[in-house]
Amino acid sequence: MRQLSITGLHKAFGPHPVLKGVDLDVPAGAFTAILGPSGSGKTTLLRLLAGFEQADSGTITIGGRVVDGPGAAYVPPERRHIGYVPQEGALFPHLTVAANVGFGLPPKERRGPRTGELLEAVGLAGLGNRFPHELSGGQQQRVALARALAIKPDLVLLDEPFASLDAHLRASVRADVQQICLSAGTTAILVTHDQDEALSMADRVAVLRDGRIVQYAAPQDLYMRPADPALALFVGDANLIDGHLVVVGTAAAASQSRAEAADGARDHPGQVVDTVLGRLTVAPSIPAADPAAGAVTVLIRPEQLEISERQSATADGQRGCLAGHVVACEYYGHDAVLRVRPDNAAAGQTVIVRTSGGPQLSPGAAVFVRARGPVVAWAR
Repeated sequence: MRQLSITGLHKAFGPHPVLKGVDLDVPAGAFTAILGPSGSGKTTLLRLLAGFEQADSGTITIGGRVVDGPGAAYVPPERRHIGYVPQEGALFPHLTVAANVGFGLPPKERRGPRTGELLEAVGLAGLGNRFPHELSGGQQQRVALARALAIKPDLVLLDEPFASLDAHLRASVRADVQQICLSAGTTAILVTHDQDEALSMADRVAVLRDGRIVQYAAPQDLYMRPADPALALFVGDANLIDGHLVVVGTAAAASQSRAEAADGARDHPGQVVDTVLGRLTVAPSIPAADPAAGAVTVLIRPEQLEISERQSATADGQRGCLAGHVVACEYYGHDAVLRVRPDNAAAGQTVIVRTSGGPQLSPGAAVFVRARGPVVAWAR
């Protein structure tokens, strides 16, 4: 069952189009993130789903009911049976926590067991008599989520609800929210510009760019097989390098390819790409690189690169390796990001390498960089 279905959605403000034909299907019980930069249209999309704005054209169906579309009566927010969690929680300061949670319930149910059950579900049992100012930011967001879930909605909309929290609390609260929605079996839409947030929380991520969804996929597929180079740069760190596509068709060529390929390509004859980092397997991409393309752009994520220190700055190169020098190191405790300038690179050109554990290399260190496939390639 599709709990949320969006078809051909358009919205403009005056002469400025914001949404330009959005299509999206979200199954019941799924947690989906709408990810996009500022100005991509994600706030407008959320407001259309909530009913705060009306679409110019297209259809929105929630829980099997058309709430906005041609030939159907527009359904206002209070009749859409949705829960909404805004950025700041927007709790009523003059009401207790319990009263905030029960605000959307019928009067007879506000003093019933429902509010206590929800407060226990969000880890706030026993705090019902407190007021919002007596809670931490993370606790206030949990109250806002409990209030949204109180009516047992068809859909919960989360409008960047963790943006105002500090980094440690943000990670903790979003993990709690994810688990609460999962336990409740609630269909949830999270709108965010934070890539880490989208990838870590959602079952599937829809990337909105310039008013259109450019890819809708599981987080791992979105990260490792982005639809185009611009999306690769938007979702995490990325190395985009030039390559030449090679189709290995004969047994002899396949044997030669296995012999010449870097580690990631040895067991996968077929479509490979030659780069400054050696010959690498090409993973299925979206869309797949045209075998006749020849010149391609290759995506290599920083964690696909291995780095080792050269014994001397003038050491000869190794097969399938790129020789260079470390120009910067960003240390994060759990890992580090190194920026390496290839010895034969133009000024300013660097390769990003992510490492974990072991001694860190200092700027100026002479290194070899080796890549592990498979990689994604797009025709240039």
